[in-house]
Amino acid sequence: MSRENKPRWTSGRVKDGIEEIHIRKWNFFIDYIQEAFSPGCGWIHRGHRKDYYKLESTIDRKIFDKAQTEQLRREQLDRFKMAIRGKRGANPPQYDEPLEWWALGQHFGLLTPLLDWTHSPYTAAFFAFANAGKDDTRKRIIVSLNKHEVERCPELAATVRFYTPNSDENARVLGQNGLFSYSDSGEELESVVAQAFAGSRTAIIKKVYLPNAERIDVLRGLEQMNINHLTLFPDLSGASSYANMQFELYSSRPSASEPASPAARDSVEEQAED
Repeated sequence: MSRENKPRWTSGRVKDGIEEIHIRKWNFFIDYIQEAFSPGCGWIHRGHRKDYYKLESTIDRKIFDKAQTEQLRREQLDRFKMAIRGKRGANPPQYDEPLEWWALGQHFGLLTPLLDWTHSPYTAAFFAFANAGKDDTRKRIIVSLNKHEVERCPELAATVRFYTPNSDENARVLGQNGLFSYSDSGEELESVVAQAFAGSRTAIIKKVYLPNAERIDVLRGLEQMNINHLTLFPDLSGASSYANMQFELYSSRPSASEPASPAARDSVEEQAED
C-alpha cells in the first residue's frame, strides 16, 4: 500500500471498554477529533508525553501499600495546610471541601490524589507535546475518558469523582477548561475502568497515539488555535515559557531541549505525567 493510500488512523478492537487509536499525522488528528467527539459529548481529555504513563495521581504513584492510602493522603493534606499558613496573602479564602485544598496544592506542585483533565482535546494535545527530552518515546498519547459513562456506572460512581474548583486561586484551571478526577481507592484509573466494563465493546477510554516526530507541527497548529503557554498559564512563568516556545518554533533549529521556564515546565510535566 502506498503512503498516499494508508489510512489516516487505525483503531484496535475495543477490549473491556478500552480502545487504542494510532494516528499518522497532526492534521489527521484534527479529522479524528471532529469525527469522534461532538461538542458537549461528555468526553474529557489529558495528554501524556510518554506513551506508557498511567492514569495515576502523583501521590498514589508513590503509595505502594494501598491499605495506607487514606491515612497517607490525610497526613499530606494536613502538612500542606500547616505549611501554607501566612503565605496566601491577607484574608485568604477558607475551604470546607478537602478537594478544594487539594486543587490549590496541585496548582503549586503538591503531590495530590487529583488527575488533571480538560474538556478540550486540543489542550490535552498541548500538554502531551509541549516539552521535549532525550528520553521521549516514539509516540505521545492523548487519553480521552467518557465522563458521563463513568458517572452512570454504579461500580465507579461510588469511588471516582470529578471536581471543578470554584476558587479564584485556580486561574490556570479556568484557562485550561479543566477539571480533576479523584479516586477514593488510589487504584490506577484505566485498570479500574477495565474491571468495571469487563467484556464491554463500548469505548469508555480512548488512547490516541501520535508520533513524537509530529511535535513541531502539533505545536504550530495549536498556536494557530491560540492554545499556548500564554493562554493556558496566565502568569509570569507562562509568559516566559510562551516566549521560549515561540523562539523554538519559529527562530531556532529543531532541538530536543525543553523550551519552558522551570516553573511552567514542571507544571506541564506534572499534567503530562500524573
